Amino acid sequence: MSATVSRQIAASVLIGLLAGGIYVLVGVPSPAPPWPALAGLLGMLLGEHATRTVLGRLRPYSRSEQQE
Repeated sequence: MSATVSRQIAASVLIGLLAGGIYVLVGVPSPAPPWPALAGLLGMLLGEHATRTVLGRLRPYSRSEQQE
């Protein structure tokens, strides 16, 4: 894992903790129950990965076809 990815993960976790702390301090309930929210995030990550995989496989073919 590269240093950039590690920093992005650390920043995401810290921002999430900050947001959770603000929810508690303000007394606002969480916008989504924890498990459904995590399932939604997992779905987003899987969708992002699948899209990048599909696009990565399609792009080399379109570039080689244009060069011919």
